[in-house]
Amino acid sequence: MFNMSIYHRTYARKPIAIDVQIKFKGKKLGHTFTRNINPFGAFISLVKHGLVTNNFVEMHFTDKDINHNCVVQKGIVIHHSEEGVGILFAYDNEEFYAMLDKKIMELTAPQKQSFSKASVH
Repeated sequence: MFNMSIYHRTYARKPIAIDVQIKFKGKKLGHTFTRNINPFGAFISLVKHGLVTNNFVEMHFTDKDINHNCVVQKGIVIHHSEEGVGILFAYDNEEFYAMLDKKIMELTAPQKQSFSKASVH
């Protein structure tokens, strides 16, 4: 048995909901959303999944900005609960990182303020 503490994340995850389809051994487990994510892993909300630690999964993230095309990322289940699964991403995927960077930038971009003439004194 190995020490799971080596997988403790070192970077904070962003609370971003990204549309994702999970597959395990080619079988679709459900359509859901990420609860939080960073370039190294994610927690994905998924009830009644049957996944356990060390299962290798395939995730199809929908990128609405590129005509709803899917960006595929693979990963390993690090922890699981009734609420979902914690995934450690298995490899570097430039297309996935570009999509994630764009989502994070959208989330953290300063909000533009809109002022109407009626609100100016």
